[in-house]
Amino acid sequence: MFSFFAPVYFTVSPFSSTSLHTTPHQHTQAGIIKHKPVQEAMNKVDRANYAGGRSGAYVDSPQPIGYGQTISAPHMHAHALEELIPSLLTAAHDHPDDELRILDVGCGSGYLTACFGRMVDRGPNGPIEPLVKGKVFGIDAWSELVDFSRANMSKEDSDLFDTGTVTLQAGDGWEGLPDAAPFNAIHVGAAAATFPKNLMQQLAVGGVMVIPVGPDGGYQNLYKVEKLKHSPTFDKGNFAIKNLL
Repeated sequence: MFSFFAPVYFTVSPFSSTSLHTTPHQHTQAGIIKHKPVQEAMNKVDRANYAGGRSGAYVDSPQPIGYGQTISAPHMHAHALEELIPSLLTAAHDHPDDELRILDVGCGSGYLTACFGRMVDRGPNGPIEPLVKGKVFGIDAWSELVDFSRANMSKEDSDLFDTGTVTLQAGDGWEGLPDAAPFNAIHVGAAAATFPKNLMQQLAVGGVMVIPVGPDGGYQNLYKVEKLKHSPTFDKGNFAIKNLL
């Protein structure tokens, strides 16, 4: 979760699990996961390494990770990945020689950052087909959470650092990372009061951002923002915005 905001909660799905491998399977059965790279990525990243231990790690509800933050429920991670994967697949198909670029704003526990990393792995195991190799940038406002993400990822996913697939840093997520843009996918882990223009501008054409928008502590909706065309200055008409939840 992005640290200067209260955690975002959505309706919890009826599925829960005590096994790493059955949670993605159940979400596939429930129709949440439709794409193989999403299921494979969630299977490859052990949620217990990011949720503070195995107690409750695979239960389909948010779990506290400290600093007043939570790791989102598995079904919400699955929803976010499913909304972002089409733009990644299209970019990989249309530009197979170009690296994919993904920004995770509010990396929190590091779990979803690691899932993105497995999707576009630059290491010897390669990306999950038909995706291509890429880079994932995780950013959080609290350096303590960046350290937490790094420690979690170092347990079993440290190769993502070694290969340069994933980088983590502290910073103002609403400013994004203009030097690393444009991004094919941007995930935002906590609610914005309004749609963040800086992040929208940093999307590649055809790129998608998933973001909750609404007042701090109030009701929030989850949106998908797709960039339709580029201009040097912000123009809302260049984006398609869809209410997801």
